[in-house]
Amino acid sequence: MQAHHLATRSEVRRRLPQLAGCLLLLLAVPAVLTAAEQVEEPVSIVAERVSGHVHPSICHTPEGTLVVVFQGQGHDVLMCSRSTDSGRTWTKPQEIPTTAKRPESIREVKKFEVYPGTVDVLPDGRVLVTWNYIADDKATDGYYERALLYSLSSDEGQTWSEQGLIGPVDGTHLGAVRHNVLPWPDGRWLLPLRVGPPRLFDPKSGSLEVFSLIGPDQKPHSWQQISRTSEGTLLAMGPVFLRSTDEGKTWAAVENFPAKPEGDSAEGRYLTPLPNGLVFVTWGVGTQNLGIRYNVSSDDGRTWSQEPAVLLPETPVTARYYSARTIPLDAEHIGTVYMNRQGVHFLRVRL
Repeated sequence: MQAHHLATRSEVRRRLPQLAGCLLLLLAVPAVLTAAEQVEEPVSIVAERVSGHVHPSICHTPEGTLVVVFQGQGHDVLMCSRSTDSGRTWTKPQEIPTTAKRPESIREVKKFEVYPGTVDVLPDGRVLVTWNYIADDKATDGYYERALLYSLSSDEGQTWSEQGLIGPVDGTHLGAVRHNVLPWPDGRWLLPLRVGPPRLFDPKSGSLEVFSLIGPDQKPHSWQQISRTSEGTLLAMGPVFLRSTDEGKTWAAVENFPAKPEGDSAEGRYLTPLPNGLVFVTWGVGTQNLGIRYNVSSDDGRTWSQEPAVLLPETPVTARYYSARTIPLDAEHIGTVYMNRQGVHFLRVRL
């Protein structure tokens, strides 16, 4: 018996390097899981008990303030919450007064709604909010009037200018902007519209110009999020994923893009170019979605990782109409705003 034990111990010593390697592999699994858990700093609450077309949108000002805009409880005004500590704490949501006003050019009807657009930062540091004032009088004349409006803040979302009207075009309002406005180099704003082609808007003259987005299939594409990478490349995420290196004159399709649209899930995707050259897509699937998926491109949007990193895998995350959205915070962190029935939340993630 003793000889057997000695032989076993000898065998163990002989195989120790191999056994140690297996042990390291086994330990690596919980180590990876622990690292993933540590990436998620505590989720902060931006707003509680939300309902309706909430559609939270987020931007990061040059001074470091985070601004989140979403539809309020009463559905007739947009709300704004701010954070000056990288999303760890948030101010009590305040109404954006200008979003509750009916434009003089829009008829007064009994049935109306304020429908969220997006919040963005312009190159001069001002914060831009877009939204729709919907006047539903279809019973009278069949017209569902959906005016596209905007307001600006020069103090990081604390106060707001009077509203401005974008359009109409040929007597018809432009409708919803469901993806972020992209500042254009000449001072115009590129508006990715829900219906029809994107349009370039000049806030000084009020003029609008069609931005022709024709893919390799020679079909015009709408319903896009259009982003600019740190290298100046334009990426358009719609029914297909497109890429342009000549300011949108020509577009090439990108194969094997992981966040493929399936019905309304096309609205549950968000592109985030980072200053370091990486590009993230944040996404989810369907109305019963759990967790937040992240895929990344390290070559300016040409190719993409195929297996997503999934954070908050047991948390309900509404993966439609703006949720979730990710922005760069600093060289080491990104931040994602998302919503569910419990409210609007913010997740700070270490890269």
